[in-house]
Amino acid sequence: MRLLSLTGVVLLTGCPKTGPTPTDDAGMPAITECDAPASRVPLRLLTRAEYDNTLHDLLGDDSNPSRDFPREPLAEGWDNDGNLNQVTDESVARYLEAAEVVAAQTVSQRADWLYRCPSKNSACAAQFIATIGRRLYRRALTDDETTALTTFFNTTEHNNDFDTAVEWTLQLMLQSPQFLYRVEEGANPTKSSWRTPLDGPEMASRLSYFLWASAPDDTLLDAAAAGALADPEALQAQATRMLQDAKAARGKARFFDLWLRLSDIGGLEKSTAAYPAFTPALATAWRASLDLFIDDVLDTEGTLAALLTSNSMFVNDQMSMYGSTQTSSTFTKVTMPAAQRNGLLTQPGFLARLSGPDQSSPIRRGIFVLDKLLCQVPPPPPANVDTTPPKVDLGGTTRQRFAQHSSNGSCAGCHALIDPLGFGFEHYDGLGAWRETDNGQPVDASGGITWASDETLVGAFNGVPELMGKLSRSKQVHDCFSKEWLRFAMGRGLGDGDACSLESVQTQFMKSGGNFNQLLLAIVGSDTFRTRPVEAP
Repeated sequence: MRLLSLTGVVLLTGCPKTGPTPTDDAGMPAITECDAPASRVPLRLLTRAEYDNTLHDLLGDDSNPSRDFPREPLAEGWDNDGNLNQVTDESVARYLEAAEVVAAQTVSQRADWLYRCPSKNSACAAQFIATIGRRLYRRALTDDETTALTTFFNTTEHNNDFDTAVEWTLQLMLQSPQFLYRVEEGANPTKSSWRTPLDGPEMASRLSYFLWASAPDDTLLDAAAAGALADPEALQAQATRMLQDAKAARGKARFFDLWLRLSDIGGLEKSTAAYPAFTPALATAWRASLDLFIDDVLDTEGTLAALLTSNSMFVNDQMSMYGSTQTSSTFTKVTMPAAQRNGLLTQPGFLARLSGPDQSSPIRRGIFVLDKLLCQVPPPPPANVDTTPPKVDLGGTTRQRFAQHSSNGSCAGCHALIDPLGFGFEHYDGLGAWRETDNGQPVDASGGITWASDETLVGAFNGVPELMGKLSRSKQVHDCFSKEWLRFAMGRGLGDGDACSLESVQTQFMKSGGNFNQLLLAIVGSDTFRTRPVEAP
Protein backbone atom coordinates (compact mmCIF):
# COMPACT_ATOMS: atom_id res chain seq x y z
CA MET A 1 0.00 0.00 0.00
CA ARG A 2 1.27 3.45 -0.91
CA LEU A 3 1.57 5.61 2.17
CA LEU A 4 2.51 9.12 1.12
CA SER A 5 4.94 10.93 -1.11
CA LEU A 6 8.42 11.97 -0.06
CA THR A 7 7.01 15.47 0.41
CA GLY A 8 4.58 14.05 2.92
CA VAL A 9 7.38 12.39 4.80
CA VAL A 10 9.25 15.68 4.99
CA LEU A 11 6.19 17.36 6.43
CA LEU A 12 5.70 14.58 8.96
CA THR A 13 9.21 14.12 10.28
CA GLY A 14 10.80 17.46 9.43
CA CYS A 15 13.78 18.39 7.27
CA PRO A 16 17.34 18.27 8.59
CA LYS A 17 18.35 21.50 10.23
CA THR A 18 20.37 24.17 8.51
CA GLY A 19 22.66 26.34 10.53
CA PRO A 20 23.10 30.09 10.42
CA THR A 21 25.20 31.70 7.74
CA PRO A 22 28.02 33.75 9.24
CA THR A 23 27.60 37.48 9.01
CA ASP A 24 30.00 40.35 9.36
CA ASP A 25 29.12 40.38 13.05
CA ALA A 26 30.55 36.87 13.39
CA GLY A 27 34.01 38.42 13.44
CA MET A 28 35.53 35.90 11.06
CA PRO A 29 39.32 36.15 10.73
CA ALA A 30 41.28 37.07 7.66
CA ILE A 31 41.67 34.24 5.19
CA THR A 32 44.99 32.41 5.23
CA GLU A 33 46.34 29.90 2.73
CA CYS A 34 45.46 26.97 4.99
CA ASP A 35 41.97 27.85 6.18
CA ALA A 36 40.41 29.68 3.25
CA PRO A 37 36.74 28.80 2.77
CA ALA A 38 36.04 25.72 0.65
CA SER A 39 32.83 24.61 -0.98
CA ARG A 40 30.16 23.56 1.47
CA VAL A 41 27.71 20.69 0.97
CA PRO A 42 25.48 20.46 4.06
CA LEU A 43 23.18 17.73 2.67
CA ARG A 44 24.42 14.69 0.76
CA LEU A 45 22.01 12.38 -1.00
CA LEU A 46 23.02 8.72 -0.72
CA THR A 47 24.42 7.32 -3.94
CA ARG A 48 22.92 4.16 -5.36
CA ALA A 49 25.79 2.05 -4.05
CA GLU A 50 25.55 3.63 -0.59
CA TYR A 51 21.78 3.08 -0.55
CA ASP A 52 22.09 -0.63 -1.37
CA ASN A 53 24.97 -1.20 1.05
CA THR A 54 23.05 0.53 3.84
CA LEU A 55 19.96 -1.60 3.34
CA HIS A 56 22.11 -4.72 3.25
CA ASP A 57 23.99 -3.86 6.43
CA LEU A 58 21.05 -2.53 8.46
CA LEU A 59 18.14 -4.65 7.23
CA GLY A 60 19.79 -7.65 5.59
CA ASP A 61 18.27 -6.72 2.22
CA ASP A 62 20.13 -8.08 -0.82
CA SER A 63 17.71 -6.99 -3.54
CA ASN A 64 19.83 -3.98 -4.64
CA PRO A 65 16.77 -1.80 -5.34
CA SER A 66 18.87 1.12 -6.54
CA ARG A 67 19.33 -0.62 -9.91
CA ASP A 68 16.08 1.13 -10.89
CA PHE A 69 17.20 4.56 -9.61
CA PRO A 70 18.44 7.30 -11.96
CA ARG A 71 22.21 7.29 -12.43
CA GLU A 72 24.14 9.97 -10.59
CA PRO A 73 25.77 12.74 -12.63
CA LEU A 74 29.54 12.38 -12.60
CA ALA A 75 32.01 15.05 -11.51
CA GLU A 76 35.57 14.25 -12.62
CA GLY A 77 34.48 10.61 -12.73
CA TRP A 78 33.02 10.53 -9.20
CA ASP A 79 29.35 9.80 -8.52
CA ASN A 80 29.21 11.18 -4.96
CA ASP A 81 29.46 14.91 -5.60
CA GLY A 82 27.01 16.44 -3.16
CA ASN A 83 26.38 19.48 -5.33
CA LEU A 84 25.32 17.43 -8.35
CA ASN A 85 23.62 14.39 -6.84
CA GLN A 86 20.11 15.72 -6.22
CA VAL A 87 16.60 14.28 -5.92
CA THR A 88 14.54 14.24 -9.12
CA ASP A 89 10.88 13.47 -9.74
CA GLU A 90 11.88 10.05 -11.01
CA SER A 91 14.04 9.25 -7.99
CA VAL A 92 11.21 10.21 -5.61
CA ALA A 93 9.00 7.61 -7.29
CA ARG A 94 11.78 5.00 -7.15
CA TYR A 95 12.41 5.68 -3.44
CA LEU A 96 8.73 5.11 -2.74
CA GLU A 97 8.65 1.83 -4.68
CA ALA A 98 11.85 0.59 -3.05
CA ALA A 99 10.61 1.45 0.44
CA GLU A 100 7.40 -0.50 -0.13
CA VAL A 101 9.19 -3.62 -1.36
CA VAL A 102 12.03 -3.55 1.17
CA ALA A 103 9.75 -2.92 4.15
CA ALA A 104 7.34 -5.69 3.13
CA GLN A 105 10.13 -8.21 2.59
CA THR A 106 11.92 -7.29 5.81
CA VAL A 107 8.80 -7.68 7.95
CA SER A 108 7.89 -10.92 6.16
CA GLN A 109 11.31 -12.49 6.48
CA ARG A 110 12.95 -10.82 9.50
CA ALA A 111 10.21 -9.48 11.74
CA ASP A 112 11.69 -11.06 14.87
CA TRP A 113 15.02 -9.37 14.15
CA LEU A 114 13.31 -6.01 13.67
CA TYR A 115 11.78 -5.74 17.09
CA ARG A 116 12.91 -8.73 19.19
CA CYS A 117 10.11 -8.40 21.70
CA PRO A 118 8.32 -11.08 23.76
CA SER A 119 5.02 -9.27 23.22
CA LYS A 120 3.68 -6.99 20.51
CA ASN A 121 2.78 -4.03 22.68
CA SER A 122 3.52 -0.33 23.05
CA ALA A 123 6.88 -1.01 24.69
CA CYS A 124 7.86 -3.18 21.75
CA ALA A 125 6.77 -0.48 19.31
CA ALA A 126 8.84 2.11 21.17
CA GLN A 127 11.89 -0.17 21.09
CA PHE A 128 11.47 -0.75 17.36
CA ILE A 129 11.13 2.96 16.60
CA ALA A 130 14.10 3.95 18.74
CA THR A 131 16.45 1.15 17.65
CA ILE A 132 15.71 0.99 13.93
CA GLY A 133 15.23 4.76 13.75
CA ARG A 134 18.68 5.30 15.25
CA ARG A 135 20.30 3.00 12.72
CA LEU A 136 18.50 4.39 9.68
CA TYR A 137 18.83 8.04 10.71
CA ARG A 138 22.39 7.37 11.93
CA ARG A 139 21.74 9.17 15.21
CA ALA A 140 19.28 9.15 18.10
CA LEU A 141 15.81 10.36 17.14
CA THR A 142 14.69 13.76 18.33
CA ASP A 143 11.64 14.02 20.57
CA ASP A 144 9.59 15.43 17.69
CA GLU A 145 10.60 12.57 15.40
CA THR A 146 9.78 9.99 18.04
CA THR A 147 6.37 11.55 18.67
CA ALA A 148 5.53 11.73 14.95
CA LEU A 149 6.59 8.15 14.25
CA THR A 150 4.84 6.81 17.35
CA THR A 151 1.61 8.58 16.44
CA PHE A 152 1.79 7.17 12.92
CA PHE A 153 2.53 3.68 14.27
CA ASN A 154 -0.36 3.73 16.74
CA THR A 155 -2.85 4.97 14.15
CA THR A 156 -1.79 2.28 11.68
CA GLU A 157 -1.94 -0.47 14.30
CA HIS A 158 -5.40 0.66 15.40
CA ASN A 159 -6.71 0.41 11.82
CA ASN A 160 -4.75 -2.75 10.89
CA ASP A 161 -2.39 -4.80 13.10
CA PHE A 162 1.03 -4.63 14.74
CA ASP A 163 3.04 -6.10 11.85
CA THR A 164 1.39 -3.76 9.36
CA ALA A 165 2.27 -0.84 11.63
CA VAL A 166 5.89 -2.00 11.69
CA GLU A 167 5.96 -2.35 7.90
CA TRP A 168 4.42 1.03 7.18
CA THR A 169 6.55 2.84 9.77
CA LEU A 170 9.64 1.27 8.24
CA GLN A 171 8.43 2.50 4.84
CA LEU A 172 8.12 5.95 6.30
CA MET A 173 11.64 5.91 7.68
CA LEU A 174 13.10 4.67 4.38
CA GLN A 175 11.53 7.62 2.55
CA SER A 176 12.53 10.24 5.07
CA PRO A 177 15.20 12.83 4.28
CA GLN A 178 16.92 11.82 7.52
CA PHE A 179 17.64 8.44 5.91
CA LEU A 180 18.17 9.48 2.29
CA TYR A 181 20.48 12.39 3.12
CA ARG A 182 23.67 12.61 5.11
CA VAL A 183 23.70 15.84 7.10
CA GLU A 184 27.06 17.58 7.52
CA GLU A 185 26.06 20.85 9.11
CA GLY A 186 28.49 21.00 12.02
CA ALA A 187 28.44 23.27 15.03
CA ASN A 188 27.86 27.00 14.81
CA PRO A 189 30.97 28.77 13.49
CA THR A 190 33.26 30.46 15.97
CA LYS A 191 35.24 33.65 15.62
CA SER A 192 38.56 31.84 15.44
CA SER A 193 38.29 29.66 12.36
CA TRP A 194 36.91 29.33 8.86
CA ARG A 195 36.07 25.74 9.73
CA THR A 196 33.72 24.16 12.22
CA PRO A 197 33.86 20.56 13.45
CA LEU A 198 31.16 18.06 12.58
CA ASP A 199 29.13 16.78 15.52
CA GLY A 200 29.47 13.16 16.60
CA PRO A 201 26.74 11.54 14.46
CA GLU A 202 27.76 13.60 11.41
CA MET A 203 31.36 12.48 11.87
CA ALA A 204 30.25 8.86 12.25
CA SER A 205 28.34 9.03 8.96
CA ARG A 206 31.17 10.72 7.09
CA LEU A 207 33.62 8.12 8.37
CA SER A 208 31.47 5.08 7.64
CA TYR A 209 30.43 6.16 4.16
CA PHE A 210 34.07 6.87 3.35
CA LEU A 211 35.56 3.61 4.66
CA TRP A 212 32.58 1.25 4.26
CA ALA A 213 30.35 2.96 1.66
CA SER A 214 27.59 2.30 4.18
CA ALA A 215 26.03 3.38 7.47
CA PRO A 216 27.76 3.40 10.86
CA ASP A 217 27.49 0.30 13.03
CA ASP A 218 26.31 0.42 16.63
CA THR A 219 29.89 0.65 17.95
CA LEU A 220 30.54 3.78 15.92
CA LEU A 221 27.16 5.29 16.80
CA ASP A 222 27.86 4.68 20.51
CA ALA A 223 31.24 6.44 20.20
CA ALA A 224 29.56 9.34 18.41
CA ALA A 225 26.86 9.65 21.09
CA ALA A 226 29.52 9.71 23.79
CA GLY A 227 31.37 12.55 22.05
CA ALA A 228 34.46 10.37 21.53
CA LEU A 229 34.86 11.16 17.83
CA ALA A 230 35.86 14.73 18.69
CA ASP A 231 39.13 13.28 20.00
CA PRO A 232 41.54 12.76 17.06
CA GLU A 233 43.09 9.69 18.70
CA ALA A 234 39.70 8.08 19.31
CA LEU A 235 38.69 8.88 15.74
CA GLN A 236 41.85 7.21 14.45
CA ALA A 237 41.16 4.18 16.66
CA GLN A 238 37.67 3.83 15.17
CA ALA A 239 39.03 4.20 11.64
CA THR A 240 41.68 1.55 12.34
CA ARG A 241 39.01 -0.80 13.66
CA MET A 242 36.85 -0.22 10.61
CA LEU A 243 39.70 -0.87 8.19
CA GLN A 244 40.07 -4.32 9.76
CA ASP A 245 36.42 -5.10 8.99
CA ALA A 246 35.48 -6.94 5.79
CA LYS A 247 33.32 -3.96 4.79
CA ALA A 248 36.48 -1.91 4.28
CA ALA A 249 37.26 -3.92 1.14
CA ARG A 250 33.91 -2.82 -0.26
CA GLY A 251 34.71 0.81 0.51
CA LYS A 252 38.06 0.61 -1.28
CA ALA A 253 36.43 -1.20 -4.19
CA ARG A 254 34.07 1.76 -4.60
CA PHE A 255 37.05 4.05 -5.13
CA PHE A 256 38.71 1.82 -7.70
CA ASP A 257 35.43 1.15 -9.49
CA LEU A 258 34.97 4.88 -10.11
CA TRP A 259 38.63 5.78 -10.58
CA LEU A 260 39.09 3.12 -13.25
CA ARG A 261 35.51 3.09 -14.59
CA LEU A 262 35.40 -0.65 -13.98
CA SER A 263 31.65 -0.79 -14.54
CA ASP A 264 32.29 -0.14 -18.25
CA ILE A 265 34.45 -3.22 -18.75
CA GLY A 266 31.89 -6.01 -18.53
CA GLY A 267 29.80 -4.42 -21.28
CA LEU A 268 32.61 -3.70 -23.72
CA GLU A 269 32.05 -4.66 -27.33
CA LYS A 270 34.75 -5.33 -29.91
CA SER A 271 34.71 -5.87 -33.63
CA THR A 272 34.84 -9.61 -34.25
CA ALA A 273 36.23 -8.86 -37.71
CA ALA A 274 39.27 -7.25 -36.08
CA TYR A 275 39.28 -9.55 -33.04
CA PRO A 276 37.69 -12.96 -33.81
CA ALA A 277 38.55 -14.19 -30.31
CA PHE A 278 36.29 -11.62 -28.66
CA THR A 279 33.10 -12.79 -26.93
CA PRO A 280 30.87 -11.19 -24.28
CA ALA A 281 32.12 -13.90 -21.92
CA LEU A 282 35.65 -12.56 -22.39
CA ALA A 283 34.50 -9.07 -21.39
CA THR A 284 32.92 -10.55 -18.26
CA ALA A 285 36.20 -12.34 -17.51
CA TRP A 286 38.14 -9.09 -17.93
CA ARG A 287 36.11 -7.41 -15.22
CA ALA A 288 36.33 -10.33 -12.81
CA SER A 289 40.07 -10.71 -13.41
CA LEU A 290 40.73 -7.02 -12.77
CA ASP A 291 38.60 -7.04 -9.60
CA LEU A 292 40.57 -10.02 -8.31
CA PHE A 293 43.89 -8.36 -9.17
CA ILE A 294 42.98 -5.20 -7.24
CA ASP A 295 41.65 -7.20 -4.27
CA ASP A 296 44.86 -9.24 -4.21
CA VAL A 297 47.04 -6.13 -4.15
CA LEU A 298 44.94 -4.65 -1.35
CA ASP A 299 45.05 -7.90 0.66
CA THR A 300 48.80 -8.46 0.29
CA GLU A 301 51.24 -5.59 -0.09
CA GLY A 302 48.58 -2.89 -0.11
CA THR A 303 50.73 -0.22 -1.73
CA LEU A 304 50.57 1.96 -4.81
CA ALA A 305 53.89 0.54 -5.99
CA ALA A 306 52.46 -2.99 -5.88
CA LEU A 307 49.38 -1.85 -7.78
CA LEU A 308 51.60 -0.44 -10.53
CA THR A 309 54.22 -3.20 -10.71
CA SER A 310 52.75 -6.57 -9.67
CA ASN A 311 53.04 -9.15 -12.45
CA SER A 312 50.21 -11.28 -11.10
CA MET A 313 47.12 -12.00 -13.19
CA PHE A 314 43.93 -13.92 -12.54
CA VAL A 315 42.95 -16.15 -15.45
CA ASN A 316 40.26 -18.66 -16.35
CA ASP A 317 39.25 -20.67 -19.40
CA GLN A 318 38.15 -17.55 -21.30
CA MET A 319 41.64 -16.02 -21.19
CA SER A 320 43.77 -18.43 -23.21
CA MET A 321 45.08 -15.62 -25.42
CA TYR A 322 46.94 -14.24 -22.39
CA GLY A 323 48.88 -17.45 -21.87
CA SER A 324 46.31 -19.15 -19.63
CA THR A 325 46.08 -22.93 -19.71
CA GLN A 326 43.08 -23.00 -17.39
CA THR A 327 40.22 -25.23 -18.45
CA SER A 328 37.86 -24.13 -15.70
CA SER A 329 35.69 -21.03 -15.30
CA THR A 330 37.28 -20.61 -11.87
CA PHE A 331 39.96 -17.92 -11.74
CA THR A 332 43.49 -18.84 -10.73
CA LYS A 333 46.29 -16.48 -9.78
CA VAL A 334 49.34 -16.85 -12.01
CA THR A 335 52.67 -15.06 -12.26
CA MET A 336 53.18 -13.56 -15.71
CA PRO A 337 56.49 -12.68 -17.41
CA ALA A 338 57.58 -9.37 -15.91
CA ALA A 339 58.58 -8.08 -19.33
CA GLN A 340 54.95 -8.39 -20.48
CA ARG A 341 52.71 -7.85 -17.46
CA ASN A 342 53.66 -5.27 -14.91
CA GLY A 343 50.90 -3.84 -12.77
CA LEU A 344 47.44 -2.42 -13.22
CA LEU A 345 48.12 -0.75 -16.56
CA THR A 346 48.98 -4.10 -18.17
CA GLN A 347 45.86 -5.95 -17.04
CA PRO A 348 43.79 -7.05 -20.08
CA GLY A 349 40.51 -5.48 -18.96
CA PHE A 350 42.15 -2.14 -18.31
CA LEU A 351 43.86 -2.15 -21.70
CA ALA A 352 40.70 -3.26 -23.51
CA ARG A 353 38.70 -0.40 -21.97
CA LEU A 354 41.27 2.11 -23.16
CA SER A 355 41.06 0.85 -26.74
CA GLY A 356 38.73 1.24 -29.67
CA PRO A 357 36.42 -1.49 -30.97
CA ASP A 358 38.86 -2.44 -33.73
CA GLN A 359 42.27 -1.15 -32.61
CA SER A 360 44.34 -0.07 -29.65
CA SER A 361 44.30 3.59 -28.64
CA PRO A 362 47.56 5.31 -27.70
CA ILE A 363 45.57 8.48 -27.05
CA ARG A 364 43.21 7.01 -24.45
CA ARG A 365 46.05 5.22 -22.73
CA GLY A 366 48.29 8.27 -22.67
CA ILE A 367 45.50 10.49 -21.35
CA PHE A 368 44.83 8.05 -18.50
CA VAL A 369 48.43 8.28 -17.33
CA LEU A 370 48.42 12.07 -17.57
CA ASP A 371 45.04 12.52 -15.89
CA LYS A 372 44.81 9.79 -13.26
CA LEU A 373 48.45 9.20 -12.35
CA LEU A 374 50.13 12.56 -12.95
CA CYS A 375 47.15 14.90 -12.41
CA GLN A 376 48.13 16.75 -15.60
CA VAL A 377 44.77 16.87 -17.32
CA PRO A 378 45.21 17.80 -20.98
CA PRO A 379 42.78 20.43 -22.27
CA PRO A 380 39.97 19.33 -24.59
CA PRO A 381 40.73 19.44 -28.33
CA PRO A 382 39.78 22.56 -30.28
CA ALA A 383 36.13 22.59 -31.34
CA ASN A 384 36.97 22.47 -35.04
CA VAL A 385 39.24 19.40 -34.80
CA ASP A 386 38.01 15.98 -35.93
CA THR A 387 38.72 13.59 -33.05
CA THR A 388 37.64 10.44 -34.93
CA PRO A 389 40.38 7.80 -34.60
CA PRO A 390 42.19 7.02 -37.85
CA LYS A 391 40.78 4.05 -39.74
CA VAL A 392 42.62 0.78 -39.48
CA ASP A 393 45.10 0.50 -42.34
CA LEU A 394 46.61 -2.94 -42.84
CA GLY A 395 49.57 -1.29 -44.52
CA GLY A 396 50.78 0.47 -41.39
CA THR A 397 51.04 0.20 -37.61
CA THR A 398 48.81 1.88 -35.05
CA ARG A 399 51.71 4.11 -34.11
CA GLN A 400 52.15 5.28 -37.69
CA ARG A 401 48.45 6.10 -38.06
CA PHE A 402 48.23 8.07 -34.85
CA ALA A 403 51.49 9.94 -35.50
CA GLN A 404 49.56 12.30 -37.76
CA HIS A 405 48.66 14.34 -34.67
CA SER A 406 52.18 15.69 -34.51
CA SER A 407 51.81 17.21 -37.96
CA ASN A 408 48.56 19.06 -37.12
CA GLY A 409 49.45 22.45 -35.69
CA SER A 410 46.29 22.74 -33.56
CA CYS A 411 46.86 19.26 -32.07
CA ALA A 412 50.63 19.06 -31.77
CA GLY A 413 50.96 20.86 -28.41
CA CYS A 414 48.80 18.46 -26.40
CA HIS A 415 49.78 15.38 -28.35
CA ALA A 416 53.43 16.08 -27.64
CA LEU A 417 52.49 15.17 -24.04
CA ILE A 418 49.94 12.42 -24.77
CA ASP A 419 51.41 10.44 -27.66
CA PRO A 420 54.84 9.56 -26.22
CA LEU A 421 53.10 8.07 -23.19
CA GLY A 422 50.49 6.21 -25.22
CA PHE A 423 52.96 4.76 -27.71
CA GLY A 424 54.67 2.98 -24.85
CA PHE A 425 51.60 0.68 -24.69
CA GLU A 426 51.89 -0.54 -28.28
CA HIS A 427 52.82 -4.08 -27.28
CA TYR A 428 49.15 -4.52 -26.29
CA ASP A 429 46.38 -4.79 -28.85
CA GLY A 430 42.74 -3.76 -28.43
CA LEU A 431 42.04 -6.88 -26.34
CA GLY A 432 45.03 -6.26 -24.11
CA ALA A 433 46.90 -9.21 -25.63
CA TRP A 434 50.67 -9.04 -26.05
CA ARG A 435 51.94 -8.56 -29.59
CA GLU A 436 55.42 -8.43 -31.07
CA THR A 437 54.16 -7.21 -34.45
CA ASP A 438 51.39 -4.88 -35.60
CA ASN A 439 50.08 -5.52 -39.10
CA GLY A 440 53.22 -7.54 -39.84
CA GLN A 441 55.65 -4.86 -38.71
CA PRO A 442 57.69 -4.92 -35.49
CA VAL A 443 56.09 -3.05 -32.61
CA ASP A 444 57.83 0.15 -31.53
CA ALA A 445 56.95 0.69 -27.85
CA SER A 446 59.46 3.43 -27.20
CA GLY A 447 57.97 6.38 -25.40
CA GLY A 448 58.73 9.24 -23.12
CA ILE A 449 57.49 11.66 -20.49
CA THR A 450 58.11 15.07 -21.98
CA TRP A 451 57.06 17.19 -18.99
CA ALA A 452 56.27 16.58 -15.33
CA SER A 453 56.51 18.56 -12.13
CA ASP A 454 58.60 15.67 -10.80
CA GLU A 455 61.66 16.13 -12.98
CA THR A 456 62.89 12.61 -12.24
CA LEU A 457 60.05 11.33 -14.44
CA VAL A 458 61.06 13.26 -17.53
CA GLY A 459 62.82 11.16 -20.14
CA ALA A 460 62.54 8.19 -22.44
CA PHE A 461 61.29 4.71 -21.61
CA ASN A 462 60.68 1.55 -23.59
CA GLY A 463 57.46 -0.30 -22.86
CA VAL A 464 55.02 -0.19 -19.97
CA PRO A 465 57.12 -2.16 -17.43
CA GLU A 466 59.84 0.47 -17.65
CA LEU A 467 57.24 3.24 -17.42
CA MET A 468 55.69 1.61 -14.33
CA GLY A 469 59.08 1.49 -12.67
CA LYS A 470 59.33 5.26 -13.08
CA LEU A 471 55.78 5.99 -11.95
CA SER A 472 55.79 3.66 -8.94
CA ARG A 473 58.67 5.59 -7.34
CA SER A 474 57.47 9.09 -8.15
CA LYS A 475 56.27 11.52 -5.51
CA GLN A 476 54.13 13.24 -8.15
CA VAL A 477 52.24 10.00 -8.78
CA HIS A 478 51.76 9.38 -5.06
CA ASP A 479 50.61 12.97 -4.60
CA CYS A 480 48.17 12.66 -7.49
CA PHE A 481 46.73 9.44 -6.09
CA SER A 482 46.33 11.07 -2.67
CA LYS A 483 44.47 13.97 -4.26
CA GLU A 484 42.13 11.61 -6.12
CA TRP A 485 41.29 9.73 -2.93
CA LEU A 486 40.77 12.90 -0.87
CA ARG A 487 38.43 14.22 -3.58
CA PHE A 488 36.50 10.95 -3.40
CA ALA A 489 36.39 11.05 0.41
CA MET A 490 34.94 14.56 0.48
CA GLY A 491 32.47 14.16 -2.37
CA ARG A 492 33.31 17.60 -3.73
CA GLY A 493 36.02 19.46 -5.55
CA LEU A 494 39.06 20.54 -3.58
CA GLY A 495 39.94 24.20 -3.19
CA ASP A 496 42.42 26.54 -1.55
CA GLY A 497 40.92 25.78 1.85
CA ASP A 498 41.96 22.16 1.48
CA ALA A 499 45.55 22.86 0.47
CA CYS A 500 47.20 22.26 3.84
CA SER A 501 45.23 19.09 4.52
CA LEU A 502 46.08 17.78 1.08
CA GLU A 503 49.78 18.51 1.56
CA SER A 504 49.75 16.71 4.92
CA VAL A 505 47.96 13.69 3.47
CA GLN A 506 50.39 13.52 0.55
CA THR A 507 53.39 13.72 2.84
CA GLN A 508 52.11 10.95 5.11
CA PHE A 509 51.23 8.72 2.15
CA MET A 510 54.70 9.04 0.67
CA LYS A 511 56.38 8.43 4.04
CA SER A 512 54.30 5.27 4.51
CA GLY A 513 55.71 3.80 1.32
CA GLY A 514 52.45 4.38 -0.48
CA ASN A 515 50.41 2.22 1.89
CA PHE A 516 46.69 2.48 1.14
CA ASN A 517 45.50 2.02 4.73
CA GLN A 518 47.88 4.71 5.93
CA LEU A 519 46.56 7.00 3.22
CA LEU A 520 42.99 6.51 4.42
CA LEU A 521 43.98 7.11 8.03
CA ALA A 522 45.81 10.28 7.01
CA ILE A 523 42.67 11.53 5.26
CA VAL A 524 40.53 10.76 8.32
CA GLY A 525 42.92 12.72 10.51
CA SER A 526 43.01 15.78 8.25
CA ASP A 527 41.27 19.06 9.06
CA THR A 528 39.41 18.87 5.75
CA PHE A 529 37.84 15.54 6.72
CA ARG A 530 37.08 16.35 10.38
CA THR A 531 35.42 19.71 9.75
CA ARG A 532 33.22 21.53 7.33
CA PRO A 533 34.08 24.90 5.83
CA VAL A 534 32.23 28.03 6.86
CA GLU A 535 31.03 30.19 4.02
CA ALA A 536 32.39 33.70 3.81
CA PRO A 537 29.87 36.37 4.84
